[in-house]
Amino acid sequence: MNQAALIAWTSLYIAVGCMALICGALAAVATFLDLFQGKWRPSFATRLDIALALPKIWLRWQRNYLLGTPVIAFIALYFAYHVGFDVFWNIEPTG
Repeated sequence: MNQAALIAWTSLYIAVGCMALICGALAAVATFLDLFQGKWRPSFATRLDIALALPKIWLRWQRNYLLGTPVIAFIALYFAYHVGFDVFWNIEPTG
């Protein structure tokens, strides 16, 4: 793989990883704000509801996290466009 392609792919992976980390943290904040502000609250009426409270909270976090996915995809595609798609596909071995 040539040096430019290696740098481009590495930069893209690092950027998407950082964005996913930020998105996960913001999804956790949004989930806890939903819980504490009363916008969304799992039911605690029965023992089964209590046992399923944690999975329901986790699913709410997943929902909030997936709402950020289009933003991550758009930023990654814009970065690839800015660098040039041909740089990413030029992976012929050198030397």
